[in-house]
Amino acid sequence: MSLWRELTDTRFGELQSSDEDKRMPLGEAIRNLVRPGMKINPCSLLSRPCAAIYELSRQFAGKDPQWEFISSSMGGTYLALVHLGLVQKIIVSFAGEGYPTPGPSPVIWNALASKKMQIENWTMLTIPQRLLAGAMGVPFLPTRSLAGSSIGEDAKRDGNFAEIDDPFGSGRKQGVLRAYQPDISFIHVWAADPSGNALVFPPYAENIYGAMAAKEGVIVTADHIVSTEFIRKHPNLGRIPAAIVRSVSHTPYGAHPTGNFAQNIPEFTPYANDYEFMKVNRKATKDSKSFDAWLKEWVFDVKDHEGYLKKLGQERIDKLHFLATPQSWREELGWHSQHLDEPREANPIEAMIVQGSRAMADRTRRHNYKTCLSGVGQAGLAAWLAQDRLKKEDIELTMMAEIGIYGHDPRPADPFVFNYRNLPTTTTLTDIFETLGLHTSGANNACLGVIGAGQIDRHGNVNSTRIGPLHLVGSGGANDIASAAVETLVVVQQRKESFVEKVDYITSPGRHVRCVVSTMGRFEKNDAGDLILTGYFGFNGADAATAAEEIRARCGWNLEVSDELERLDDPTEYELTLLRMFDPERLFLGKPTERVNSPSLVAS
Repeated sequence: MSLWRELTDTRFGELQSSDEDKRMPLGEAIRNLVRPGMKINPCSLLSRPCAAIYELSRQFAGKDPQWEFISSSMGGTYLALVHLGLVQKIIVSFAGEGYPTPGPSPVIWNALASKKMQIENWTMLTIPQRLLAGAMGVPFLPTRSLAGSSIGEDAKRDGNFAEIDDPFGSGRKQGVLRAYQPDISFIHVWAADPSGNALVFPPYAENIYGAMAAKEGVIVTADHIVSTEFIRKHPNLGRIPAAIVRSVSHTPYGAHPTGNFAQNIPEFTPYANDYEFMKVNRKATKDSKSFDAWLKEWVFDVKDHEGYLKKLGQERIDKLHFLATPQSWREELGWHSQHLDEPREANPIEAMIVQGSRAMADRTRRHNYKTCLSGVGQAGLAAWLAQDRLKKEDIELTMMAEIGIYGHDPRPADPFVFNYRNLPTTTTLTDIFETLGLHTSGANNACLGVIGAGQIDRHGNVNSTRIGPLHLVGSGGANDIASAAVETLVVVQQRKESFVEKVDYITSPGRHVRCVVSTMGRFEKNDAGDLILTGYFGFNGADAATAAEEIRARCGWNLEVSDELERLDDPTEYELTLLRMFDPERLFLGKPTERVNSPSLVAS
């Protein structure tokens, strides 16, 4: 027989696969591959490597490893590393608590106050941009973020950001970011084969750039260990190649308390974020003793991940599977039916969200915006109402969320911006780089951004990073939105502490902020670039002069009032009902007003 005929069967009869087997228990992987002094990168996809974080905590507590930590955020499960004194520096866009509402973390405050930890503030987009540059082997990467912000000034001082002349002669300045390479990365995936080829379902959030940049490779935890044949059936989901993987650990539900999303793959049953677990964890972080007790119960008294799952219990896990199903919001909404049925007038926060949505709809009509990237909480709810309003007029405003969610139709019952029930409604699932870097900041963007604020000044500069010595939360994606979207709208509660003459720190520059809606009125920029009062809420029948004086009393600068001050119409019954369906627990809506016998709401 000719050799080629023989090879047809012997060489090409079956696909070749790697014989390398990198499987090992997670504890063994951490012991063998992680050292003090390393630069560590938990690769934060929609799912997070939480089991790996717990194992790091078990093995290094009390040993002062002095790690440098880089990821898009430091919150939730990751806060254990700060509390235990395992990190000496964090490089993040957000440091605080994310659920149920974003806010400062006492764990971060304590670490900064003790000077045992430093924080380097970045943005949701610039973190993966720096990691991408590191993975590409280039010294820097251009960005449209940071210019005109305190974040940018800090990064310039540290030698990590510069504004250079365009080498191709446009005459413009271009921001550039220094590349970053961690030493080791951790990632949780849906499935991996024994050699380390791994499948990840989008959205990808900060994506795998940290893993690709890591000098000493990646520690993989996986819900499933599968054959290479299975990997080859789903190459569109392949994100991690075996060549960069150091270890593979079978770690079912290794993302808990975050979830893991998938669809149309029978072997992958999605599980949702464990909100109740997150709430208990957040409550525990309010003081050191209670957090110590929580860590003892859930980390140190639990030998390994198998023991952690046993403690969670199958009933809880089954509930997480249910909550990840597309229609589970219907049952969840029913849990809140009693107070949803009660007619109540709008409180100031609800009025702010409704008026913010109307302002967004108006500006979309006038300027033909096509997309909207919203921040979390009240900003996100305003965007969802605006989309609904415009849809009735056959105007499309495509929703986006920074982690890579594009074209979703928001579902009720959960106002969290990364609500798992929203994911099956999307037209595209991608990553931060594409959502923030292209759709929001790209050359052809037609994006209207909407964000919240801790402080805002007359020029629209926003601070969400620190007030005096106290750290708030940081930028998240706010700086990226405000820096490069065509326009940004801000929603913020009307307080003198929030409306200030000069913000303590410019998280997001105000050059593209043209409208602000508060809990008392609407502000728009005049020709001089100052915010002036153009509309007021007519609470309790207040006239224009009275409302203007009350707003001035809660504003830290000499506020100008428009000669054509408009009384803004009250929220309609439809708007309030829809808003309350989106947030039935009132996580972002504040306390409800007193129940009224008959709705004194304007008919929709």
